[in-house]
Amino acid sequence: MFELEREEHVDAETLETVLNSHLARYPEAPVAAFRPDGVLVALPESIPLKRNPVLKARSGMDLVVHGDRVRMLATWDRVLAGGAGRCLLHLTDQPNATVTFHGLDLRETHGVVLAMFVPTDASDSPDQEAREIPKALPRFATIGKDERSFILKIDEAITQILGWSAEEMEGRRSIEFIHPDDHALAIDNWMEMLAFPGPGRRVRLRHRHRDESWVWFEVTNHNLLDDPDHNCVSSEMVDISDEMAAQEELRAREQLLDRLAEAVPVGLVQVDAGRDVVYTNDRLHEILGVERATTVEAQLGTVVEADRPALERALDDVLGEGRHTDIEVELRLPPNHELRFCTINLRALSHDDGTITGAIGCVADVTDSARMRDELKKRATFDELTGCYNRASIMFALEANLAAGQRQAERAVMFVDLDRFKEVNDQHGHAAGDELLRILAERLRSVVRAEDLVGRIGGDEFLVMCPNIGGQERAMKLAKRLTKTLHEDVCLTTGNISHQVSIGVAWSNGDCIDADALVAQADTAMYESKRQRTGQPKLATTDPEITARRSKRARADQASCTKSS
Repeated sequence: MFELEREEHVDAETLETVLNSHLARYPEAPVAAFRPDGVLVALPESIPLKRNPVLKARSGMDLVVHGDRVRMLATWDRVLAGGAGRCLLHLTDQPNATVTFHGLDLRETHGVVLAMFVPTDASDSPDQEAREIPKALPRFATIGKDERSFILKIDEAITQILGWSAEEMEGRRSIEFIHPDDHALAIDNWMEMLAFPGPGRRVRLRHRHRDESWVWFEVTNHNLLDDPDHNCVSSEMVDISDEMAAQEELRAREQLLDRLAEAVPVGLVQVDAGRDVVYTNDRLHEILGVERATTVEAQLGTVVEADRPALERALDDVLGEGRHTDIEVELRLPPNHELRFCTINLRALSHDDGTITGAIGCVADVTDSARMRDELKKRATFDELTGCYNRASIMFALEANLAAGQRQAERAVMFVDLDRFKEVNDQHGHAAGDELLRILAERLRSVVRAEDLVGRIGGDEFLVMCPNIGGQERAMKLAKRLTKTLHEDVCLTTGNISHQVSIGVAWSNGDCIDADALVAQADTAMYESKRQRTGQPKLATTDPEITARRSKRARADQASCTKSS
């Protein structure tokens, strides 16, 4: 075993010999590579490992328990100064097992500082004292002080905890060993103790260790100056470094979570099991338009009334059953009742035993995507020029109505065609033709019943679907009202024009017929109306042979008229 505990830096050749010796002697000892500042880096391939596992962490401090970090820092300084060093430590993943930390400064040959952690039962160091497990430091200590806070006496525990001997501390003011940031608190506590004798007053202060680190104590000063058996102030001190370190770690984590909560682009709300609001971030209030409220119902007060039942069910599910719930709701934001859309994702919070303690909600503004979705849906459903249903959607609606069965047995469809529409485009321009189509579509919608649907199925062709029409007579009566309204002159931007439409009506009393067949009947009747040139609606016959003959004759007449014109 090479012993390398010297002040001058060991040469690279010797360190390489020590490295090979350690790897041969401890082929399964964990290793790690570091930068000089203690941050872990990848282990160079140039180091000839055996079966040694490579540890991973953020830094060397993360590998060892809190109580051993000061010892590791001191050893680390020796490694950087002299090339090598060692000490006994406890790793965080095995806090009850003692290992020997061997550090080698291999920056000259391999570019890293190597650490090897050898279990104590694998070490053959002849130094028996170094092989002993360090005794646990005491947590309780006592210092006697006079009325001016000069230290009169310390016990052995203070020396073990802080490293100062009695000769180094006695005769000096205690303030010299207290962190400067804690001076005001220490002095205030001391003066109160002197002014009001009685029970001890506790204060938490940092005291300087001999290695210049800081140790947290909870100090209780007992005023025993008038007690003839003591004639001093007795300071009872409890080492709370681990507790304060845990609190500091918790505070750091809470700060990190707070920063993350404020940085994320979604609103966050935490509620308890009683639906009281525990936490919100600023983004939530921007989305909801509501200041901090005490209850989740009030916090989500801008959700529209129609979406309230869904929100209530979602809260019941997550707080009552622990089920994750995702919903989309509409908001009306003050002061102008602006319409917005947001998603609310609710996740349950619970104890280890499954008891639900509350929930966390993520609220995201999806107004832009919701409006885009609605716009795409609108474009897929409605004709852009006239606002009527397009061919696909009106036929789908008719098929769904027919599939509904006897409950909606009496229905009609009306095939509406604008006569001589080509002449309007030729004489007045396509813009005038588009304007005419928009006006006629609006007139159609103004005459039909509330439950009727109007669709544009071609350039100048419209289809009106009338569920529950109540018979042929009522269907024809509605068709005549359409004819009268559509025949009225239209005032276009280019001037008034007169026009005429042809309407074919097909009626179904619930017999077996599909949407295409029903529309074909109406189409045939429309051509019959166009052939007769009366401008009056025509009722389709249900006789297939008559329908076929009329359809053939009407289309022939239409072709003849088109050719002659």
